[in-house]
This record gives sequence, C-alpha cells and structure tokens, in this order.
Amino acid sequence: MSGGPQLLEVRGIVKDFPGVKALDGVDLELRAGEIHALVGENGAGKSTMIKILAGLYRKDAGDILFEGEKLDLRSPHDSLEKGIKVVFQELSLIKGLSIAENVFLESFPLRRNGAVDWKTMRSRTAEILDSIGLSLDPRTMVGALTTSQQQMVEIARALSHDAKVVIMDEPTSALTPNEVSFLFVVIRKLKAMGKGILYVSHKLEEVFELCDRVTVYRDGQHISTCDIGDTNARQLVSDMVGREVSTLFPHTHTGVGETVLSVRGLCTDAKLRDVSLEVRAGEVVGVFGLLGAGRTELAKAIFGFDRVSSGGVSVGGVPLRAGSTTHAANAGLGLLTEDRKGEGLVLQMSVSQNMTLPSLADFSSAGFMSFRREAAKSQEFVDKLSIKTPSLKQKVEYLSGGNQQKVLLARWLLKTLKVIILDEPTRGIDVGAKSEIHRLIDELAKDGLAVLVMTSEMPELLGVSDRVLVMNGGRITGEFTRDAATQEAILTAAIA
Repeated sequence: MSGGPQLLEVRGIVKDFPGVKALDGVDLELRAGEIHALVGENGAGKSTMIKILAGLYRKDAGDILFEGEKLDLRSPHDSLEKGIKVVFQELSLIKGLSIAENVFLESFPLRRNGAVDWKTMRSRTAEILDSIGLSLDPRTMVGALTTSQQQMVEIARALSHDAKVVIMDEPTSALTPNEVSFLFVVIRKLKAMGKGILYVSHKLEEVFELCDRVTVYRDGQHISTCDIGDTNARQLVSDMVGREVSTLFPHTHTGVGETVLSVRGLCTDAKLRDVSLEVRAGEVVGVFGLLGAGRTELAKAIFGFDRVSSGGVSVGGVPLRAGSTTHAANAGLGLLTEDRKGEGLVLQMSVSQNMTLPSLADFSSAGFMSFRREAAKSQEFVDKLSIKTPSLKQKVEYLSGGNQQKVLLARWLLKTLKVIILDEPTRGIDVGAKSEIHRLIDELAKDGLAVLVMTSEMPELLGVSDRVLVMNGGRITGEFTRDAATQEAILTAAIA
C-alpha cells in the first residue's frame, strides 16, 4: 500500500448534463503522500470529476469526504478553503501581475491599516518557491515566465493556501523533456511533504514513471484501481477503451512513389533558416524538435500562413504562390493545425458545418446550398472516421478532443489531397483516439498521400514515421531512416 492515511474519498458521484450522464456512480480515493493517476479516454468523466472537486460543478448525487468529513463544495473558494487546489491545463494566472501577487491572489497579507504587506508577501513567496527548488524573483511578471515556470507558480499558489490535495490536469502537454523532468522533481517533493497528488494524463509512460496507483474511468464509470506495479500499459489501455488494442502504431503501408511535396531553401524572418525537405507519395515523414525548434512555423510557412522571405514550396512539381493558403489548398495541400480550437475549429458551429467549411462550393449550385448533399457527405465521414457525435448538428465544442481532431481531418479529406501536414495530431487526446489517428495516418499513406507529421512525442515519432527529420533553431539538423531512428540519436540532433 502506497502513501499514508486517506485524504480524499469520493463515493458514488453522479453528474448529469442534458442528454449525457457524465459520471455514473464513480469512486475515487487519494492518500497523503501519494501520487495517484486518473486516466481514461476523452469523455470518460475525468474533467467532470476534476471540476466537481474544484467547486466548478455541483454533484447530483454521492459523497465527497475530506479527511473523513463530508464536503459540500459550492464554489472554487470552498474547494481551496478545504485544501484542494487544481492546476488546470489552461493555467489561471494573471499575466499582468507579479509572481507574488498571483501566489497570494485570493488572500493578500495586510498591514494593520489595511494596506497590502508587500514585503511579507514577497518573502513568503520566495520561501515557497525555494521549497520546490525554484529560484525566481517574486516581483517578476508572470507573463514573462515560461509555461513550465507558470505551472510552478500555480503549485506555489497551492502551497500558499496549505493545500493538502493538488490535482494536476495534463501538466506536461506543452513542456519540453527537461521541463517535464523538473516538474516530476517538484511533484515528488510535494509527495515527500505529505501532499496527495491526483495526476491526470493521457501519457501512460508518465503514469508508470511517476505514480503509485492508477484509477481508470470509462464512459462515466469507475473501471479499476490498482497499484502501478500490478498493471501494465496493455491492461490500462484495455480498461480505458473497453477492448484490446493490438498496436498503437500500425504500419502497413509499403509503397513509396514519386516526390509530391518539395521544400527548397525556405526562410522566414521570424524562425526558419534554409529549410529543405521532400515527402513522397505513400510516405510518412516525421518532424521532431524541442519547444521553439520551428516545427509549427515550418508547417505554417509551407501552407502559406506565414510570410516567406526566401525559398519556395511545390506540390506535384507545381510551385505554390507564397503566402496564399487558398492556392495551397487548391493545389492539394492540407494542414491540420496544432491549435485546433484557436486556429482550426469554429466551436459554435456544428460538426457538419466545420467539416464542409472549405468545400461549400462543392455543395452549392447557382448560389444555393444543397444541405441534403452536405449532410450526406458529412455523415459518410462521421461513419468512416468513427466520429462520436449525437448528430451532425451537434456544436463541435461539445465533442471530445479526439473527435474534434477527426472532424478537422474530415474537413481535408473531403477535398482531393496530395499532401497533408499534421501538426501535433494527437496532442491532448486519449490513448484510444490516438490509436485511431495513427491508423488513419497509416491509411492515408497507403492511399498514396504524402504525409508530414510534426510531433513532440517520441513514441509517436518513432511509431508512425518512415523517415525522421529533426529541427533545432529553425533548421533541419538531422535526418534518419526508420531503422536508424533512435531516441538518443534524435535528441542529440535536436540539441545540436
């Protein structure tokens, strides 16, 4: 048995939303001095449980016990006051305030005359930061910090309230390997302090490296809880998806044809420096780089989003017009953007509308839309890509991350493509949806598309790629065949 006495116990929690039972009598427990993973596919109920514990949602039934006392969490203030702090994936800091102001945001120390005691606040902040191994000036503006440092400020904020339970929601989604390692050091320090850490992640390798126990939710139900040493990745995946997943990285495409995408000497004012590459029909080329290496900038420059200062791109031997996304799309080039919510989806529009947005001319005649043909084609891709949605009219914002990603894929597959660029195609989605995206990548290559995959996830890079390109400082610093690509060689090229 890991950890100390029980801190938090959830019994039979039920939460209903219109038409959806998000949680159906689920349980969860967390001990002092324990790192407990909560895993499951998108839509399993993890986020709903986190928001109930954060005081953002009210439970419909069941009990929450904290150190044996029943809680009725009506607001985030109630949750924080009881000693529960959630560090959400989208951090809730105020970037225009200092570290100290953010750490003590809810309870500034005051002098007798009611004025803020700035000296005390800064000295306490420095002590808290020092306790987790972070040397930062408390007066530094949060907006000037890296994502990793901002997460540390959120953790310091929890410690300022003497939180006994810290809940971390996908904390490594935007971190470099070195930042992940430092975060793990900090989390282990919290464990040594006797804190209970609930760790929510889609990355099973992190779960096995860091956590003591793991709980699986599926479709709003509690499936299993066990010590980490008593399970394995295959069993967890099976519990999460409700079926056996034979492989996360199918690789059945074999034929490689002529060069379809050609990039020559591409430069941009902001990032890229003389980038050249080729992708052939039926080939998957993976592009890896640490944070800031230029992967996303390369994807956008190829597609015409970012201004190119020199160099060029051609598809099927035809040069693309620089800076024209319309010309790129008409030439048979598609881009699945990294920021699916900010740059890809129109969240308030329906599944069908999001799919057909760039192809409206294909469903119109004499200025009139054929909604019947649009619906028929949309349904075809819902079925083909196994998109889980109650209807084509469902607003896309209510779909899980994996299903949102498949809607964006469908948007491009509705068009006649020669090349598709996938920028972080599985970021923030669960293992079952990842498996489906990887299968689709394999099928696209088998159908003869040239596929360029930008990814920061090493297992994905090694699993889907026929060739691997490595970037650093806006340049290509390494190229490896599938057989020669190893984690060590790739990381060496990434820091060259």
